[in-house]
Amino acid sequence: MTFRPDTNGWSNAAGAKAGNIPKNNISSVDEFHMDLKNEMVKNFKNDGFYIAKGIINEDEIGSIFENVLQNYLKRNTSSECTNEVTRIDSTLLNQEMIKFREENLETFSEIYDACQSSVSLVNLITSRKISEISTRLLDCEISQLSHSGNMIRMDPPYDTRNKTAWHQEIAFVRNPGLVLWIPLVEMTDDIGPLHILKKSHLEGEIVIERNNINDYTSSRVSQTEIPDEILEKFEDSAVEIEKGDALFFDHKLIHKSGDNTSKRIRFSCQTRYMNSVLDDFASFRPGTSYNPHSMKRVNRKMYD
Repeated sequence: MTFRPDTNGWSNAAGAKAGNIPKNNISSVDEFHMDLKNEMVKNFKNDGFYIAKGIINEDEIGSIFENVLQNYLKRNTSSECTNEVTRIDSTLLNQEMIKFREENLETFSEIYDACQSSVSLVNLITSRKISEISTRLLDCEISQLSHSGNMIRMDPPYDTRNKTAWHQEIAFVRNPGLVLWIPLVEMTDDIGPLHILKKSHLEGEIVIERNNINDYTSSRVSQTEIPDEILEKFEDSAVEIEKGDALFFDHKLIHKSGDNTSKRIRFSCQTRYMNSVLDDFASFRPGTSYNPHSMKRVNRKMYD
């Protein structure tokens, strides 16, 4: 099943194709009407997710990509791409970066990690419009929002090392809240859109047995930790989302990565939002993990 936009706006009217999840056509949070705000919250609570249509502009995406490109060109001095003319969807750039990653995995990991602390990333995921939608969905004030896990993902074709299997975000974030996920490129079927189990958040937090995978080179959730008897209750559905949209989904919604069978890198960014004044909020300090290859290159000691 694929979730698709409904040209008539938010509705689940009889006669709509099965699996169609309509999306609103807002251009900014300020254009919301109260009934639309209520419908947004209703769909988030009932289905476990909400898609905001067209709220991310090209300048915001371009700023993030400029940081990615500069870090890439810094480390690949033989690149034929230039900072002035290259776009994120450039065939040449995608071919170059995929090949560079295959041949220089450690150096590529430095590029990847360097982009995670980008100010452009922070500006986008904590923008006023994103924050206001998050407060509406979490029923709190902007001053009460907490966030963690800021990330730019660069998923190459046929990658299995970093692909995530079925999981709940709360198993890692350890707080109720929502995930913000933003595609930075067009989400075609072959590039591997996100998969979800609609309404699975209603299962609550699932107690799991931890995989032993927990090192720098592998995704801890590359193997599912959720029992089959729970997964079998729901239908695997791909979320159809466009560049410029933003997906908000509950920390308890079961989800996984899609399969990238294209010839392009799937660029996306994400973070997690929480209400820091809830009674069941577990306080935390955001951690910093230094790239071991970078530390070796700059000759700095890694302290425990």
